Amino acid sequence: MTVRPVPVGLRVRNCLTRLSLTVALVAACVLACAGASAAGVTAIVGATVLHPELEGEAAVARDNTILIEGNRITTLGPATRTRIPRGATVIDAHGKWVIPGLIDSHVHFFQSGDLYTRPDVVDLNSLVPYAAEVRRNQAWLPQTFRVYLASGVTSAADVGGPFWNFEVRDAARASVAAPRVATTGPLISMIARPQLDLGDPPIIRIESPQAARELVARELPRKPDYIKVWYIHQPGEDLAAQEAIVRATADAAHAAGLRLAVHATELVVAKSALRAGADYLVHSVQDEPVDEEFIALARARHILYCPTLFVVSGYGYALSGLWQPTEAEQRLADPEVLARLHLPEGTPTDKLPERMRKLLAEPRAPALPQVAMQNLLKVWNAGITVVMGTDAGNIGTVHGPSVFREMDFMQRSGLTPLQVLRSATVNGALTMGVTDLGTIAPGKLADLVVLDADPLADLANLSRASYVFRDGRTFRPAELMKPLREPRGT
Repeated sequence: MTVRPVPVGLRVRNCLTRLSLTVALVAACVLACAGASAAGVTAIVGATVLHPELEGEAAVARDNTILIEGNRITTLGPATRTRIPRGATVIDAHGKWVIPGLIDSHVHFFQSGDLYTRPDVVDLNSLVPYAAEVRRNQAWLPQTFRVYLASGVTSAADVGGPFWNFEVRDAARASVAAPRVATTGPLISMIARPQLDLGDPPIIRIESPQAARELVARELPRKPDYIKVWYIHQPGEDLAAQEAIVRATADAAHAAGLRLAVHATELVVAKSALRAGADYLVHSVQDEPVDEEFIALARARHILYCPTLFVVSGYGYALSGLWQPTEAEQRLADPEVLARLHLPEGTPTDKLPERMRKLLAEPRAPALPQVAMQNLLKVWNAGITVVMGTDAGNIGTVHGPSVFREMDFMQRSGLTPLQVLRSATVNGALTMGVTDLGTIAPGKLADLVVLDADPLADLANLSRASYVFRDGRTFRPAELMKPLREPRGT
């Protein structure tokens, strides 16, 4: 059941709680009235079920059985006391762990993650024309959806792109093998990015509050899940005038019952965004430690905070020639994108922009984003809702398995594995605006991942899925990846 997002996070949480309880009661009634035979039931038997909304040992339920009928969980209980209906499909999950489906709260489907996807950052049109890159991304969407499911990501929030972003959401809804997708249209921006404009630009420069309101009005007929501002403030610019644009955008979004997502990476800009009405900060504050004013503003607005820690490092590795796939990316990422993260052998240096030539001449591994990591821990400890998101699609941050790099950075920031898992499930459901995602309980949507090893012992085990359930449908990661491994044309 999808609920129209509202501008205030606290109202969303209250709505989630009330509706989840109602759905659970209805599901219990349905189960009580059902017969003993159920050919459409799937039983996951004997698993250790993780409940990331709980704390400590309460989060771990050993030797449990989950019954799924249709697209919902109908029963959850101890294996020894849970009756399996005749005719059910049984998955033996002894020695396995079950978690809610992962939610990536920050992606961009119009980008691929390869070297050619952001010519405004590094212009490689002489090697691969940007128009060809975009056509490839559109044509390859079904396979991109598959890498998400194979990675255990059953929901993804696209926080800005061309108007054809809405067609991405439509395609996901029509597909039997795709994550749930929430989306919005072009970014309302303080700066122009003409290099990305092929007639349907993902980023549009707005110079007045009225122009911001007009762009929001253009998006509303497409039923966006939120509105997005790319809040880029440069030295010498009028912050108050820019804040007025953000406020006008927030007012227009809120009037339509939508939340406002904002890219704001500096402390002064993030506080300005919060004063103007931001509900969701899609990046960390990266330049200096967050202060008490920021914490107070964030608490007052009940915001979502997405740290998005790895993406800057992804650019650094890729543009300096140092990018290498992790073991999970070798198994689960689009192999063509992985290949396109390295220049073709023998590429003349005169075809490369100066920025890339310099990085390749003196390659250095990027440093950890220490300020952003420290701010994540401070924000979490202040009780602000943190959601996991990758910014996948940007150069060096591939769709799907980049979630594992991101969650590793979050743990290295000081969060526990259970807290990281909570950010990627329970809290991510708030980003999606879907009431019955993110936890495992009767009545909840059956978006689940069956893991071969304990993710609380090692977060890397999150990449080891034997089964993925999306809306009650069962998928095997190896089968999902098979079409991507087969030879294909350009």
